[in-house]
Amino acid sequence: MKIMKSKLILLLFIAILLNGCANSEIISGYWTGSIGLNGKIVDLSVNLNSDKQTFSSNDLMLIEQPITNLKIDNGNISFSLILDVELNFKGELKNDQINGTVEMQNGPQNMNMIFNLTKQSITPEKLYSIETLSIKSNNVVLSADIYKPHDDNLHPAIVLLHGSTSNYKTDYIFYADYFAKLGFEVLIFDKRGSGKSTGDYYLSSYDDLIADAIACLETMYKRESVNKEKIGLWGLSQGAMLLPMIASKTTIPKYLIAISPDVNSVTEAAAFSDSLRVVNSGGSELDGKIVAESHRKVEKMIREGNSHNEVEEFIRQNAQKYSFMNQTGLYGNINIDKNEFKGFYWQGRIENFLSLWGSLKIPTLVVFGGRDDLVDGERNISILKSLNNENIESKLFPKANHILKKSFNPDIDAEFDFPRVIEGYTDTVEKWIKSEIEK
Repeated sequence: MKIMKSKLILLLFIAILLNGCANSEIISGYWTGSIGLNGKIVDLSVNLNSDKQTFSSNDLMLIEQPITNLKIDNGNISFSLILDVELNFKGELKNDQINGTVEMQNGPQNMNMIFNLTKQSITPEKLYSIETLSIKSNNVVLSADIYKPHDDNLHPAIVLLHGSTSNYKTDYIFYADYFAKLGFEVLIFDKRGSGKSTGDYYLSSYDDLIADAIACLETMYKRESVNKEKIGLWGLSQGAMLLPMIASKTTIPKYLIAISPDVNSVTEAAAFSDSLRVVNSGGSELDGKIVAESHRKVEKMIREGNSHNEVEEFIRQNAQKYSFMNQTGLYGNINIDKNEFKGFYWQGRIENFLSLWGSLKIPTLVVFGGRDDLVDGERNISILKSLNNENIESKLFPKANHILKKSFNPDIDAEFDFPRVIEGYTDTVEKWIKSEIEK
């Protein structure tokens, strides 16, 4: 009896294993389709080959994002994608088609988001190769990837610089893919202290970050496949803000693309974003002004040589006086690390970049979103225009956020749309950069 029971268990295990293998073979491959909600559609592709299971959407500016929790059971398939929120896909497989629904973690119950996928006969080949290398920058080693088009031409090149919180090279795969498809060699890297790069990000200064950027530029300059007269820099937020300072320290870059910088200082960016948050949370305009002036006071204290303890004490007392400060970066129970106080987060507040923007001598495209909650796009464009620097071209996309995705505001917008790349943005960048490298 025990022997028969053991055989049955073994046969059941083999059947489950074989069924799993069959399911894996059926689902394996490259699938394309779309996600839809209330009549709005974005593209979708899913790679379910055994060595790589990823999700991509050019509309959403996402390339090869890892899929998790993939499950297949008798024609039912489910998987998850973790972005700012977790999306859970549940569908049914029939005749090389998958149709189903998408649920957003903690999203509304009646969202009714659907998706469809069709299996393709082949997985498309990339138009470029990816080379991983290490780059020495003073006392750290940066882990970098270079995207190189397959052709044997001499290529223009571009180095991509991070925002202050998006510190991994994987955060920039969309742009690496975008520029590589335009024929550029593209370098992305893990910021120091992130991913596989050594160092400590929060102990670093702007000079350290600039040195890292220059080390990457020098790496591209040495490549035999790169046209040395057509190397540029692209930067987002913090990376964009540092571009004119980098350009003042090296002659390698011949053009710059800046996405959502504050052209004055990080203090003014913090003053804007924190005051906007307080006002949008129900605070008065006066509350917003107090928030902005609090940031400027901290900058003044640091500029005048106050210690980390003195700055910390001011912030705490200020938050006791004005409780809304606890909604900002200058909150009441803050603890300022003595060593981090020497780094960019605090000391960077005293840097003002405006004169460097005014003295730029290479072509520069600066792009802003009109619904950016971190940087005042309209104000920054006005400031740039007042410099009368013919090398700077600026562009505002009124409905875009900080990363140039479409921003949906139910109080203003008549109908929903996905946080897709804002219409005209990538076309503007492509037209501008092609005109520069073709000169």
